[in-house]
Amino acid sequence: MEKEYKLAEQYHLQGNNCIESVLKTCNDTMNLQLPDVAIRMASGMGGGIGRSGCVCGALSGACLVIGALVGRLIPDEKPLPEVYKYTSEFHDRFKEHFGATCCRALNTLSFGTPEYRKHCIKITATAADMVSDFVAEKGLLK
Repeated sequence: MEKEYKLAEQYHLQGNNCIESVLKTCNDTMNLQLPDVAIRMASGMGGGIGRSGCVCGALSGACLVIGALVGRLIPDEKPLPEVYKYTSEFHDRFKEHFGATCCRALNTLSFGTPEYRKHCIKITATAADMVSDFVAEKGLLK
């Protein structure tokens, strides 16, 4: 959905990192009512977890959004395979779309350069758009 793409792009341009931008976008557009602490907890996961280049922060943010909708608070609530099926499927879609899931493979440009940021914003906005479509397709928003 174009609305999510534009909003995630706007959040990133305002100085939010990839995971913050996805979480804030989905929190706004899906009315997830995430507490501020949820954004704070995720902040360090940008740049592939603390700028280590591992799992893409936009992908992590999208999976956190899915978890907010289908996750559990206690083990008796639901079996983990019910939760994992959605995050696994989204992970696979993300990988199919971008060809990778690691930050360093998705964005090989020099960190901190305008070109790097521009590419990261595109990935982030696309991930927000993709997770929004995924949530709608799966009927996860109740």
